[in-house]
Amino acid sequence: MHEKISKFLHSQHLASICVLHKNLPYSFSAFYAYDDDTKSIIFASDTNTTHTKAFLSTPKVSATIALNTLKVAKIQGVQILGIVNSANEIQKECYYRAFAFSKTLNPTLWACKIKWIKYTDNTLGFGKKIIWENEKL
Repeated sequence: MHEKISKFLHSQHLASICVLHKNLPYSFSAFYAYDDDTKSIIFASDTNTTHTKAFLSTPKVSATIALNTLKVAKIQGVQILGIVNSANEIQKECYYRAFAFSKTLNPTLWACKIKWIKYTDNTLGFGKKIIWENEKL
């Protein structure tokens, strides 16, 4: 993955993730940690939520992560296509390093393996995009 994309993913902490629920798009927000080794964003979600039930049924998801700015010249963000599965032990530790307080809550952790990502960074020039693709969905 391009270094600029990885750096951006590490600099942020909130993703908007979209699943398919009853054949309709359904979005939710989640704190995440990024794992370089598996190219995954790790997040917590209870198994009883509508969105968790949706990605357990259809694990293909989309996500966005954006820098919160009102200045067009500073816009940065990603669009992601990925597949969600249970987080492994290494991924869980990655999440707990970022959100140490959550370990006492014993959350259910998930990993969205990034298959495709488009990074927009206006600080590199207006509308500058970098695309990385790992595998076809």
